[in-house]
Amino acid sequence: MGESGYTERRLETGSGPGAVVWARVTQANQEVQAAYRKWLDHATECPSCQDGAARQCTVVQPLWDAYRAAQQKV
Repeated sequence: MGESGYTERRLETGSGPGAVVWARVTQANQEVQAAYRKWLDHATECPSCQDGAARQCTVVQPLWDAYRAAQQKV
């Protein structure tokens, strides 16, 4: 990321190589993305969550709560 806080990102447009866009990525946005990724990784790998029994999983709710808390900071 450059000094200005902007970083170059590729945007998939569905045809061709995609467009280059400039996007500002803040620390808060990175925290939200990291929390969501932890929740998603767990939810897709946990047998209970995959079987629709996420309410019985003791891990998934705290991960979701951490994601929601990170969103509130933004």
